[in-house]
Amino acid sequence: VDVDPTTLRSTKFSNVWSLGDAMNAPNAKTMAAVRKQAPIVAENLLADTGDPVFLPKTYDGYGSCPLTVERGKILLAEFGYGGKLLPTLPSAIIDGSKPSRLAWYLKEMIMPPIYWQAMVKGIELPV
Repeated sequence: VDVDPTTLRSTKFSNVWSLGDAMNAPNAKTMAAVRKQAPIVAENLLADTGDPVFLPKTYDGYGSCPLTVERGKILLAEFGYGGKLLPTLPSAIIDGSKPSRLAWYLKEMIMPPIYWQAMVKGIELPV
């Protein structure tokens, strides 16, 4: 689906929005991206009703890719459009510019249960 990369609204049909792998915005196609896109699309749908309570939101291209650099170490790359770094955790915890064991532990032990037990079921966790 051809979309405006900031609103995720179809460029051909004003009543269509898209997210994830189905749309053509130049972002990483990851669950982390969809987690950020879904609320944007929901808010923009509500804003489109004309209710002044809801204001349009913009998507910054956020995506996250855990890049394995060696056994037990990954680089948790979080970025937006144009490669802009968009870390969600303080760099004192996980520095997205350096591989770490903590990032590997997060990917291997923490994220799978969060993904399978919450994210795919639509349960939003504060981050």
